[in-house]
Order: sequence, then C-alpha cells, then structure tokens
Amino acid sequence: MSATSEKVATIEAALLKGASIRRVIDLQVASAGDDLVVGAKVDLDAELTMKEVSTILLQAKRRVQSALPEARIVYIEPDVWIDPEAVQPTTSSIVMLGLD
Repeated sequence: MSATSEKVATIEAALLKGASIRRVIDLQVASAGDDLVVGAKVDLDAELTMKEVSTILLQAKRRVQSALPEARIVYIEPDVWIDPEAVQPTTSSIVMLGLD
C-alpha cells in the first residue's frame, strides 16, 4: 500500500472538513504493510480548552479513517500556525526590561 498523492489529498480534505481545523501545517503518510500511518500537525485556535481540542482531534481522526479505511494508525498533533513571513516581535517587546 503506498501513499499516493490522491490519498494524501483525501486525508487533507478530511482533516479540513471540520470547521475547527484552520490549516494542515504538516502531513506525513507512510505505508505499513496494507495499512497507512498518518501523522498530521493541524492549526487550532489557541483559546480552545483541552476538552475541545481532544474532541476536535478525535472527530478529525474518525473523518480520516472514514474517508480512507486503510489509514488505521492516525496521529494528529494540535498546534498554532505562525506565518513564517510575519515580522517577529523583538525580545524587548516580549520581556520586561529591568530598571537597573
């Protein structure tokens, strides 16, 4: 069983079908005999509770396995996407400076 570009696209579409997943940051698919192993990092709202995150990820896993039954092993990691092109704040804007 190989991870064709069509299967990868199916997995990504299943992940994004849930309104809470805003972006697939990283997606790795490997074959393990007749099964596929899926590892994904997805962008979620940073304000979600742990219970909400757990529910969203479980629903996403079910969508992937429903769309592609051979994806028997699915790991999804929550993250918050940061645009690599965005201007990064300076350290002094984040850390309180001492009054020495």
